[in-house]
Amino acid sequence: MIKRSPVREDLPQTLLFELTPQHTLKFLLVAITILAIASLSVQFGLYYLPEYPAKKILSGLFFVDHESNIPTLYSVLTLLSCSLILGFITNAKRANRGAYINYWMTLSIIFLFLAIDEFASLHEKLIEPLQIRLNASGFLHSTWVIPGAAFVVICLLIFTRFLSHLPTQTRRLFLLAGSLYVSGTLGIEMIGGYYSSLMNDRNDIIYTVIVTVEESLEMLGVAVFIYSLLHYISYYMKGTGLRINIVTSEKKRRSI
Repeated sequence: MIKRSPVREDLPQTLLFELTPQHTLKFLLVAITILAIASLSVQFGLYYLPEYPAKKILSGLFFVDHESNIPTLYSVLTLLSCSLILGFITNAKRANRGAYINYWMTLSIIFLFLAIDEFASLHEKLIEPLQIRLNASGFLHSTWVIPGAAFVVICLLIFTRFLSHLPTQTRRLFLLAGSLYVSGTLGIEMIGGYYSSLMNDRNDIIYTVIVTVEESLEMLGVAVFIYSLLHYISYYMKGTGLRINIVTSEKKRRSI
């Protein structure tokens, strides 16, 4: 929700952005549901319905396994939102000389990288070289899950102390969000890779269901993480907020 604070004409206008954890989560869950239904619908139409205008265009726009489309944009924006919120928490902690500042900052950087990876599909570029080098197939058909799993283990080892420091509810929400995200990005990805190797990389409606579940779990994990961050700010960082002042250059010059 955006509110405009009542101010005199000679003062800078202030926009207040109000976010509630519950409303934000509901909005994200509705968006995820719509994207999942759209992904399944366009692929069902692609495989089973007669030709109709924009058949392949709709598949390209809404199928979650395609790149540079609406689901990708959603994922990039939500991952980037995580990075920005974590950056906000980092700055607030630094201003108040809080604990574990470097951990919050590292999380912000990790989510920024995940957003870039989602946008540029960097992890997909690892599949073919690793397949050739490891002669991988079956559940390791999508070979990037190997370095992905190693990265998850390293993060768990590094952030164990940080997680134990968090309030109990925040820690549980972080772990739930991580479990959902990893079960999709690694667990269901391995199932999809196994099925894809059986089908010689040919897509069908079963593969569509698998990858839609995979991407939905990833999106759900990010949604829960955003909720957990907003919940942490609202309950454990009381008095912390973000206010944006819109000031004209003339007023700014007069105030110097």
